[in-house]
This record gives sequence, structure tokens and C-alpha cells, in this order.
Amino acid sequence: MKHSGQCHKCKSTEIIADVKVVDRGDHNAGHHMSLAAYTDPDAFVFKGEVRTTVSAWVCAGCGFVEFYAHSPDLLKQARDEAKASQT
Repeated sequence: MKHSGQCHKCKSTEIIADVKVVDRGDHNAGHHMSLAAYTDPDAFVFKGEVRTTVSAWVCAGCGFVEFYAHSPDLLKQARDEAKASQT
């Protein structure tokens, strides 16, 4: 949807772009949902967490949702570092 401007399910072009995805944490505080990858996932502490927030693209016709990471390159870099340290 993000690139085509059209829903993959119903073919509608009524797309609500870049909707913030809110997660609830301690004391019901709202936070932007995020994804995390680790440069050293096997470490007991100091795993080298790398985070990026997530946004959604929503079809106004059928409600289908796609999520997109804002900085997938950061997650890929953390994954690559983790793989390199395992060899």
C-alpha cells in the first residue's frame, strides 16, 4: 500500500498513510510502537539494542493494515553485526 497507493486486499485507493502505532506501557503511558534488534543477542546484559519506530498504512475501505519500520537499515546493521560475531 505504501508504494502502490492501493490496498492489496480490496484494491481501494482510500489509504490512510503513516498512522502512528501506539503501545501502552507502565501506568498506561502511550509510546510509539517500536521494533528492536540486538548486535549481541546472546549477552547476559548489554545486548546492543537497536530500535526503530513503526508506522501503519490503513485501508479505509476494508481495514487492512501494513506496518513499516522507519529505519530498517538500523535493524539490518544490528542483525549483520550479530551474525558476524557468531562466526
